[in-house]
Amino acid sequence: MVLNRAVALRQVAGPAAALTAVDALASALDRYHLFHATRAELLRALGRSSDAREADLRAIALTANPAERALILERLNAG
Repeated sequence: MVLNRAVALRQVAGPAAALTAVDALASALDRYHLFHATRAELLRALGRSSDAREADLRAIALTANPAERALILERLNAG
């Protein structure tokens, strides 16, 4: 729920503010693939493609769900 609130912040205050909020959750959510996928999307919005790629790769490593892996791989290949 806290991650969703941080993502909603993007709509109000922009991706930089949302990334700050998301990064504050790093210690609690480091092993959660959607944390890294969310970070990747925010980093991409800020033009930080290399950092976004690293976050996407971390998200892939943390999930075994084929649909989620495919979606993240699609984002990687599009960028």
